[in-house]
Amino acid sequence: MIIFLTELQKQHLGVLHQRSIQVLVDFCKLALDFLNNGPNFKKYTIAAEKLSMSITDVQNVIHALVHLIVEGCEHNLSESDFKSSLAIAGFSNEQQEVLLKFYITKKIELSEALYLLKQKDPTYQDFMWRFEVQIASKNKSDEIKPTITLNFVTMTSKQYSEIKEDKKDNRSTKSVIDTSIQESKAANHCQHVITHNLVQSDIPNLIHLTNKLEQALKESKSQHVRKVQRSL
Repeated sequence: MIIFLTELQKQHLGVLHQRSIQVLVDFCKLALDFLNNGPNFKKYTIAAEKLSMSITDVQNVIHALVHLIVEGCEHNLSESDFKSSLAIAGFSNEQQEVLLKFYITKKIELSEALYLLKQKDPTYQDFMWRFEVQIASKNKSDEIKPTITLNFVTMTSKQYSEIKEDKKDNRSTKSVIDTSIQESKAANHCQHVITHNLVQSDIPNLIHLTNKLEQALKESKSQHVRKVQRSL
């Protein structure tokens, strides 16, 4: 797979084609700083004066580099595919090696961040169970009725808008909440919703559920499912 770049993005990256390797390394550092801390206009001003460029041109190059790296991580490109994308974008072999090192350095971290941003389905966190036995009832004094209570704990990532609203609510009720500073920070930065899903089941249904789960696990190891996973 090859990364698709617009003509404008190619134009922005083209600024680096005639520059030295050290300039490319410096722009990679600026792109890395952008990913970690956001835009830094003071650094952009210094870079623009040093390279005789406008601040807008410096920003455009950084944004194009970030797009290149993020697209590669999002599609989980191999090193060969990423280098092919760089070659199509007009980078020399030496420049490709620098950008490939930058890509490898940030790939795991960015891939995990992109996964969390896209994650909408609940993910498994914990499982608890309790065994209960009813030994009598009003109608039957010697009735034995076993029941299992299951607690499936799942986690769902909040949407970005929900996180911002939570932060607003935390700030507005800061004087009301009686908690420690550490707890307040933890609550303010919490970006997930924990849900407890309670289910009660008798023995026959629990056995049926177990059999279905074992069947699903076996099917997940089949060649057909593995082909589908690789294609996704």
